Amino acid sequence: MSIAAPIVIGCIVGLLLGFLGGGGAIMIVPAMVYILHADEHVALATALIIVAVNAAIGGVLAWRDRRADMPTAVLFGASGMMTAYGGALISKQIPGSYLIVAFSILLLVIALLMYRGTMGTAAESFPVPRPRWQIIVVGAVVGLVTGILGVGGGFVIVPAMVLLVGMPMRKAVGTSLLVITINSAASLLGHLDTAFDWTLIALLLGGAIPAMTMANRFGGAIDQKKLRRGFAIFVTCVACFMLAETLLH
Repeated sequence: MSIAAPIVIGCIVGLLLGFLGGGGAIMIVPAMVYILHADEHVALATALIIVAVNAAIGGVLAWRDRRADMPTAVLFGASGMMTAYGGALISKQIPGSYLIVAFSILLLVIALLMYRGTMGTAAESFPVPRPRWQIIVVGAVVGLVTGILGVGGGFVIVPAMVLLVGMPMRKAVGTSLLVITINSAASLLGHLDTAFDWTLIALLLGGAIPAMTMANRFGGAIDQKKLRRGFAIFVTCVACFMLAETLLH
């Protein structure tokens, strides 16, 4: 295994989490399966570790800089902990190829919403706080998806924070990192028997943590709309490749 490949992959994951508050698993799962040739279940479980560690670092930095709302993160995350653990147990019973197909379809949905701007900041100027039960329901759904597909759920959490809680976009990104940490940690409890490659994990983190720290510091200088649309196009290409590769083989 080349040392450079996992470090570069880790850098990209760190940048996505820092700039967008999500997207780490979207990159790391296909990269591990198709570039590093890892087993699908191992890739999904490894993604949880990488995303959890980076999200924890980014979330703490955001909270320290008052760009994260801890009470909302705890409520949102707590509602998804049980479903995340249950989703992890379900995931191990599903064939790897089925997981990749489901993962690819989820990517296409996320890419469409990102490109159309549904996950944008339309509600930021006119925040309308919603009932807490809506936050709890969305948190539980995000937790389930995290457990089954190894996706942190940042692209669902961020717009949920904006639309349901009435939180500014920048603060929503920081809060989402705290929620991702909680969900990913809960999901990992259902994957403890996975045969992890700890050398690979160390290399991925070696690239991700510095990139995450940098993106967290300079994220405000990036045009979020252009970044989301560009990433949406890239995600669409990755999802189509994964679908074609899985279905044809």
